[in-house]
Amino acid sequence: MKTIRSTATFPCILAFGLGLATAAHAQGEPAGGVTIYGLMDACLTRSDRGADRATAINSGCLYGSRLGFRGTEDLGGGLRASFVLETGLTIDTGELAQGGRAFGRKALVSLAGRWGAIEMGRDYAPAFYVVQPIDPMALGIGTASSTLWTGAASTSAARNNNVVNLLSPTWNGLSLRLQATVGDERADGSRKARGLNVLYRSGKTLAGISHTRVDNADDLAHDAGTTVGVRHDFGAFTLAGIAQSGAWRGTRTTSAASATSIFSRSYRSYLVGGSVPVAATTKVNASWKRYDDRTAGNFDASQLSVNVVHTLSRRTDLYAGYSRLKNLRASSYSVSDASTAYTGVTPGASTSLLAAGIKHTF
Repeated sequence: MKTIRSTATFPCILAFGLGLATAAHAQGEPAGGVTIYGLMDACLTRSDRGADRATAINSGCLYGSRLGFRGTEDLGGGLRASFVLETGLTIDTGELAQGGRAFGRKALVSLAGRWGAIEMGRDYAPAFYVVQPIDPMALGIGTASSTLWTGAASTSAARNNNVVNLLSPTWNGLSLRLQATVGDERADGSRKARGLNVLYRSGKTLAGISHTRVDNADDLAHDAGTTVGVRHDFGAFTLAGIAQSGAWRGTRTTSAASATSIFSRSYRSYLVGGSVPVAATTKVNASWKRYDDRTAGNFDASQLSVNVVHTLSRRTDLYAGYSRLKNLRASSYSVSDASTAYTGVTPGASTSLLAAGIKHTF
């Protein structure tokens, strides 16, 4: 069923995009009124899960492949209406990602003015906007999201459905984002979520803090996490650090952590890393992460990741990366890249991923 749905939906997405562009032209919209954009990323991977090793062509090791449409209308008086529709693609099979959703990566409509903006639709959770730009791996090979929660209602996703975002204007580099899921969140099986982040951007510094709370289906318990991070570009190199404290009490029914799911009833997670340009067109990125499970199971883990990105042009990069996660005791956490979690790890084993690929934007 998934293949049939994906195959049928993708031509509809293309037709929709062409219709948007045609409509914008017919109505005399200025150039760029509706923009079609995308990113295609394909990679060759070699994963080691302890008892199992596999070689594969995968989609999106550095970044998730996507096709998107965005547009803005000036309403006058400082008001702007805009939209973004972004679908995830699996370039190795040509199917849709995010469970076969037509616009699973993002689907938002917004109204903005001097007072800020209001957005409604499907969007990333607030912690994502702290973790992604600070993570030296940019949530690619050895992604920070393998040991840091991005604040969504699911451990396997970074986005929430049925969201309302309130965005402040920027004051001296500071901006605020508030998010809540409302309406029919119970009908589609998701759970009530709310969160916020505060970001500070000034010159070569980015700092942020976020807090997220996700209630269980009965609203009797909740998962929660607080994340702080900072990145600074020193010119010759960039340093970054992230720390997170969380407690998953809404989806963990026992006092011990799960040996396979990194988020437990009480945990601390840390990341340090950075980037170094080694040539005019080549950069090395690295990170070290420590996951501290504070339950009786004490299922800790540590992970080292490194990649090299070589720029061929403004739109095309070649890359190669390696990530190794050391499981302690009986834990069986997995290495992930931008699109794939390499699960099925032998308990207590170290697991690794070696990947190389090409990323092209348009």
